[in-house]
Amino acid sequence: MYNLDTVLERIKSNGDIEKIYTLGKTIISTDKKVKAIYLLTSHENRPRIKYAVTLSSKTGNSVWRNRFKRLIRESIRVEADLLRKIIFQAKSDLSIIFSPGLIIQNNSRRIFLNDTKPSVLDILYKLREILEKEQKVITTTQTELQIDTR
Repeated sequence: MYNLDTVLERIKSNGDIEKIYTLGKTIISTDKKVKAIYLLTSHENRPRIKYAVTLSSKTGNSVWRNRFKRLIRESIRVEADLLRKIIFQAKSDLSIIFSPGLIIQNNSRRIFLNDTKPSVLDILYKLREILEKEQKVITTTQTELQIDTR
């Protein structure tokens, strides 16, 4: 089995972030507090989950924004095993950018882990369902190709 530390990486380059924004798909949590943009790319050697947290300066002051980032990162770190197995089976890279939805400093001055973790969990469950569907589509097309070539 793979080590979780080698799988979970942060996105640091602006080029990668721009690529995800232009080519990615958006998911919003059920409570609309957090939204995510994700991009799934094939990667044979070492599948991994890459993530980033982006915020506008209009969402709150720097203390609030940094706290939001820390809470999102902690939620991802704790719950990353939801996606790990599927990513390894699909042999794909998953890049996710998290950003606030309705949760801003004006709406909630103090924010805690129990404010963000359910939203992140909801997004991760939705991503898992999407990846499972895409994996089934990939495996069915591969079996159809094998049947047609015989």
